[in-house]
Amino acid sequence: MRRILFRNGIQIMKQLISWIVYIPSQIIFLPIGILGAILIAYRQMLVSKRLAVSQTAIEVFNARWTLDIFGLRKDPGAAKIGPFLPNTSTLGLWLTLFPLWLKSKISGRWGIYPRCVKPGFENPMDMFTSRTFYFDNILARHLPTVEQFVLMGAGMDTRPYGALDIEQVKIFELDRSHTQQLKRDSLYKAGMNVDHVTFVPVDFVRDDLFERLTANHYDPNKKTIFLWEGVTLYLSEATVRDTLARVHANSCEGSVLLTDIYSDRLIDLMRSRTGQKLLQYTHEGAHFSLNFGKEWENELDLFVGSTGFSLGATFFLGSHSQKGPFMAVAELVV
Repeated sequence: MRRILFRNGIQIMKQLISWIVYIPSQIIFLPIGILGAILIAYRQMLVSKRLAVSQTAIEVFNARWTLDIFGLRKDPGAAKIGPFLPNTSTLGLWLTLFPLWLKSKISGRWGIYPRCVKPGFENPMDMFTSRTFYFDNILARHLPTVEQFVLMGAGMDTRPYGALDIEQVKIFELDRSHTQQLKRDSLYKAGMNVDHVTFVPVDFVRDDLFERLTANHYDPNKKTIFLWEGVTLYLSEATVRDTLARVHANSCEGSVLLTDIYSDRLIDLMRSRTGQKLLQYTHEGAHFSLNFGKEWENELDLFVGSTGFSLGATFFLGSHSQKGPFMAVAELVV
């Protein structure tokens, strides 16, 4: 009992010291943090536009890099490639996040950003970090039993480069040619091994997904994980349904597709005047969503069932909110 009280006392003291250090350091670092945020925004917006790549893809990468630096999720690939990606700034991230990083190191806990949140209690600020944890959770369960891993709209995902042990699995990365070339150039500059990855340039709207995959030795008779993260909201419902139908028709029993689907209210927010302008700057737009205001489990189950899949593990982010969840991470089983 005394040991427990002693440990609790030590933890309370650490938390107190961390706040005492954090508050003045945040005030002192505010001008530097603003400079860092400007540097990040410049790279994310202007450089992404100049390179004709998605600004949202690099936003996801920034969250993954942050999780690694704060010690919440090991991602050596993100740490290595980060300094070589022209449309983000790890220096800017450090300048912005240093007071929070210092607080977390002193307290040994994470509470402002990034943070670990109980399922259902997430808010939109936790979107990129929480969905990463949920996808990792499902992936870890399937990876020991699959032979192929297809990243659909891979963006700057660094899972094939150390975040998860998947080198024993044949890996395919699918994305638009501009994004894929930028990533490959950055991986090369970082001196990272890519021999275990097959890069397949694909436009989900215009190209035949499995025609491209089959030409690169994809085998529909092998058990496969398809990861479609952070993509569906930028496509029309027709394109989402068509893609899901193609995956279902070209994969064997036991294969799974992991994806995230967003609520109408979040997409409406992204379609607001400010949100729309930000997305349109790099020629992006928010489209597909589902109504998660009421009976969201039934809404998602009906949609998944209509595509031929059955619904497996599901995480509804923000489900404890009075307005319902703002998104879902879902396992679709063939």
